[in-house]
Amino acid sequence: MKQQFLKAKTDTIRLTVYQDNRAIVPASSAIVLKKPNGDELQASAVVTVDATTGEMTYALTATHTADKGLDFRATWSYVVGGVTYTEEQLWDVVLSRLSIPITDDDLYAELDSIRRTNVQEIGTATAGAAGTLTDTARKEADDFWTGGIIEILEGTGQGQRRAVSDFVSSTGVLSVSPNWTTTPDTTSVYRVVRSYTNRIITCFEKFEQMLYDRGRRHELIMESSQIRVPLIYLTIHFIALDQRTTLDDKWDLVAGDYWKKFESSFSNMKVSYDADESGTIDEEERQTDLNSVRIYRT
Repeated sequence: MKQQFLKAKTDTIRLTVYQDNRAIVPASSAIVLKKPNGDELQASAVVTVDATTGEMTYALTATHTADKGLDFRATWSYVVGGVTYTEEQLWDVVLSRLSIPITDDDLYAELDSIRRTNVQEIGTATAGAAGTLTDTARKEADDFWTGGIIEILEGTGQGQRRAVSDFVSSTGVLSVSPNWTTTPDTTSVYRVVRSYTNRIITCFEKFEQMLYDRGRRHELIMESSQIRVPLIYLTIHFIALDQRTTLDDKWDLVAGDYWKKFESSFSNMKVSYDADESGTIDEEERQTDLNSVRIYRT
């Protein structure tokens, strides 16, 4: 999805360029900003480049975001190996911006069986500290377990359950939040369950695209809680598709059921638009539902 910025608010526009599945770290970079009609909004300006991640950033002022609209343009020019390259990026200025309103627990509350099918491992700690559990047998990629849940099943600290805030593959250290009440040790048998965070993010982006395709996204007035239920249904639909092995098996049927739930929930959402930016929703700005949106099954 395009980056969205709130009208008349400061923010930061970002870009990372990849080649061969790796982030490029430019030696330097600059940016030119233009309005949707092509008028120049910002002449060429130097941007900040993160020397580790290669992320290029530029601070937008309230002047840059003074007018709402779709498809503002950023032209990035960056230098790699003495050669200057350019990258075009589109961005929007909107009246309301959504955040993800659900977690794994919301998915489990709706359909507990996906908890049991999630990626999980049981192991025994090789060390513990106030905010970590170490198991040197854990060799998954860095951050593989980040965002997941770890629970002490047996031994010291039994019954404690914490969110995993970081995982380092080389050391097998799982960081937790908040800290343990009782520090685990080598008697602690634990279970770690991977988060559905990536799938939630993907479905949120699909949901945002559907709202965008509906039109007038920059004038839409909506809070994140309004999309909670349809986003749960959409996420479970795709999780079930991930679990499906054959057509018409259990998970295929679950996926179909939750797609129907999503369609119904999404199309019956109440949305409003503040086209004149009056701060109130006039009758002609109010939409009763999203029935006219075109929904396609992926």
